[in-house]
Amino acid sequence: MQGKTENVVVIGGVSGIGRDFVVDRLSKGDRVVATDVNSKAGMEMIDDLSNSNLHYIHHDVTSEEMTKRVFQEITHHFGNIDVLICSAGITMKKNWDELDLEQWERTMNINLLGLFNSVKGAIPLLLKSSKSKVVIVGSGSSFTGSGGGVHYATSKGGAIGLMRAVAQAYSEKGIHINLVAPRVIETPMIDTLYPTQESREALLRSIPVGRMGTLKDTTEAINFLCSDASDYIQGQVLFLDGGRTHLKSREMLQ
Repeated sequence: MQGKTENVVVIGGVSGIGRDFVVDRLSKGDRVVATDVNSKAGMEMIDDLSNSNLHYIHHDVTSEEMTKRVFQEITHHFGNIDVLICSAGITMKKNWDELDLEQWERTMNINLLGLFNSVKGAIPLLLKSSKSKVVIVGSGSSFTGSGGGVHYATSKGGAIGLMRAVAQAYSEKGIHINLVAPRVIETPMIDTLYPTQESREALLRSIPVGRMGTLKDTTEAINFLCSDASDYIQGQVLFLDGGRTHLKSREMLQ
């Protein structure tokens, strides 16, 4: 897959991790479709990047019918998909006693139902590639239960189950699928979860390597899972967390 122009689709591709990956793959000469529910940001990205290899499609991942239309349009543009990145998602920091059913359902609909719709819609096009790569952007919260609340952790845990079920079903048919589990990456979502200087300082003390992750960290990890170097990696979770999930924090080591 390396050394040739690839057809890349990024679901949730107009901000944060998704957008950074879009920019990187365009710089490599790939053809990229970015889908997202935020059309204003999508059109701004088209104007900002001004690249004929980039196409934006409005996409509400919770809608099965819209998702079908999105992949029909992708079929028109590409014919097949070499790389699929599923990066659409939301969170809202809510404790158990604050969370209501509407917030639970909205999180599940976007983070889990939306993922199901997207992967299912893409599979026929992924099968048309001689070797396709899928990377789901999950979260370390699926292992720790922290970071965004029970609704967020549950939805991201479901993403791991979906990823492994797809790996089980399609490994022999040439679809490689894995999941990256970022924690504390410098994105607007971090500003929402940790809005004060005090909370951010406490967060940094919890990370063994002593810094937050960057979008470059996530893009390079995703690129690895999309490359030939990852051909023997299947159905796996790659933590991007500076050691935070499994190691002692800097504060505990002092």
